[in-house]
Amino acid sequence: MSLPPLWRLGACAALLGLGQNGLLVMLPVLVARFGLPLSQWAGLILLGSMLFLVGSPFWGGVADRRGARPVVVQALLGYLLSFALIAAALWASVAGLLAPMAMLVVLAVARVLYGLTVSGMVPACQQWALALHPGGERLPALAAVSAGLSSGRLLGPLLAAASLSLSVYAPFALMLVAGLLALLLLPGVPLPARDTDTIDTAHSAAHDSAAQSLQGIAHRLPPRSNLAYLAMALLLAMSVSLMQLGLPASLQQALEIDATRAGHWMGVLLSLGAVGALATQIGVVRARRLESRALLALGAAGLALGYALLAATATFPFTPGLYIGLGLLFALGVVLASTGAALAVPGYTEAATRHQAQGTSAGLLSMAHTLGYGLAALCVSLIDPGRLLPLALMAAVALLLLIPLSRRGRSGERTAMARHGGHP
Repeated sequence: MSLPPLWRLGACAALLGLGQNGLLVMLPVLVARFGLPLSQWAGLILLGSMLFLVGSPFWGGVADRRGARPVVVQALLGYLLSFALIAAALWASVAGLLAPMAMLVVLAVARVLYGLTVSGMVPACQQWALALHPGGERLPALAAVSAGLSSGRLLGPLLAAASLSLSVYAPFALMLVAGLLALLLLPGVPLPARDTDTIDTAHSAAHDSAAQSLQGIAHRLPPRSNLAYLAMALLLAMSVSLMQLGLPASLQQALEIDATRAGHWMGVLLSLGAVGALATQIGVVRARRLESRALLALGAAGLALGYALLAATATFPFTPGLYIGLGLLFALGVVLASTGAALAVPGYTEAATRHQAQGTSAGLLSMAHTLGYGLAALCVSLIDPGRLLPLALMAAVALLLLIPLSRRGRSGERTAMARHGGHP
């Protein structure tokens, strides 16, 4: 059966969610079996994630200059090699071939490799999808990549948990098979026209001019109208991470349950959120039912409403008769927030890529997401876990307030272009 090109790109993007969430599910077993404490595993995961700050903008620019296919290929190869290295290091440690410190070094190398290569996956897939479907097809193209990410985040925990019953190495084998399948699907995606055909005329001229090096530097910097979208990306990622980190403590407090049962609740709630996000991306964004600004406004409102519901539910006094009711309110809050994020991300991504080369813009947005995750991790070390949900709500409200600012920025840019005869 011939799969559509966007499905193939979505399958590549799904690997990112599959690997991230699958590894999180494996953490308790990895800590118990291989001797490294949770703090070291958390540091290794953070090491790979923070390197997206460097890798995402770099690979986004490479995709603009040389095309998206080589960037996606190197990301897939880096994904395969990094997880193969982790599995090999764990096996060698159990077999007595690697000392604990040597195993830690190999794991760190694998995570560095992951961060520096896989960071190009989403920007390149987005750039490729936009190049194949310009004009009115931009939002459905972005939705296909976002739906792939959501599918990976939904399936990753389920597949990792199921395969762990076979062997501690089974999830790694599953990730490697998924990466190989993505490599086999990639040749079915047609090569788009040169990326310079899909960006603004001014940017094309900048790439082709004699002063390519100086103008290339200016081309990589975000225009002023895009700064608001980068701030939105940072705030959204920060709020999502704060919600995920603060929800277990809030569940324990509101439902009076232990950490194990809170973990079970988290699995159910995050799976429901992923289902809601996937349904939204396919049924609303991909179906082109709303324009990017409407997606952004509704998404930010849904995000804020979901976090408000979660924060309010966490403060309800517990009584046994309210157990199911509180659980349903938590589920509704997570679904609303996940649906809001699924609307907002393609909304500001589509708007940002209008004013800058698509790969570069997608890379900068990915960098902003990573900064948001890092700020959330910093907040966790400074703030009581019970206060993280209100902080997530504050970040979502700040995102909502930025939308009028982005509108003014775009109006100002159009006025400036009119004064210069249509040229920036």
